Amino acid sequence: MDPKQPTALVVDLNAIQAYTPEQLNNINLWDGDAFFGRLLCLEPEQEVPLHSHEHKDECFDILQGEGVFWLDDQELIVGPGTHIYVPAGVVHGFRANQGVRWLMRETVSERVYARRALKLVWAAVGKRVGRET
Repeated sequence: MDPKQPTALVVDLNAIQAYTPEQLNNINLWDGDAFFGRLLCLEPEQEVPLHSHEHKDECFDILQGEGVFWLDDQELIVGPGTHIYVPAGVVHGFRANQGVRWLMRETVSERVYARRALKLVWAAVGKRVGRET
């Protein structure tokens, strides 16, 4: 198999979900150059405070449980089957409801600008050089 060739991935999300009492558990699903996925596992009342990302668009798919999702000045109660798109720069945050575990898939696309593109190219060159030695 060509090590440079991307491979497909199948993950049983029910098998890998894991919760921690201290803070949400952020499980890596895949990590591409500027595109990645995470499984977010929240115990009841765990929260991610309001924040924004300058260069990242995010999508959240609610898989299990229910919680509050804040988008700018909106407060939404969301549950399974809900899809939320958060473009770069939008203030957002979320909290699992009392008594309910909350499971979400987060998909992130990082906007690649010239500086980031140069870092990606440099990293790719470093990997290639490392393989050839």
